[in-house]
Amino acid sequence: MNPERILVAAESVGLGRNALQRASRYAKERIVFDRPIGMNQGAQHPLAECWMHLEAANLMAMKAATLYDQQQPCGAESNAAKYLAAEAGYKAAETAMLTLGGFGYAKEFHIERLLREVMLFRIAPVSGQLVKCFIGEKVLGLPKSY
Repeated sequence: MNPERILVAAESVGLGRNALQRASRYAKERIVFDRPIGMNQGAQHPLAECWMHLEAANLMAMKAATLYDQQQPCGAESNAAKYLAAEAGYKAAETAMLTLGGFGYAKEFHIERLLREVMLFRIAPVSGQLVKCFIGEKVLGLPKSY
């Protein structure tokens, strides 16, 4: 299951990065009140925050992959990577949708597709709740909660 979680983490980061790239391009090109909407901190800050979360999730995925390649225990890192990347990818796609507004639903912008695809990784191959249970029990030494 660890390789699958690492793969899902990498996919989630990739989907989030794609959404972020599309939203950033749109924010540079979309002119409202004689200026690009990307000049506004209300558009810029959420996109910047998404970039930071995606990069942090990617680092955890790379750590998990490195441990797996070295045949070291990596259950906690794989689970954390899957969880963090799925959340970061989803947030990036959601922020892209909000940045594009109504255009986010237009198929030619691909945001609606990215949002649908990244949503899957929040629930599969294992839900975020089960990841938290694993971390609670195996990493923090808490009693089994399920």
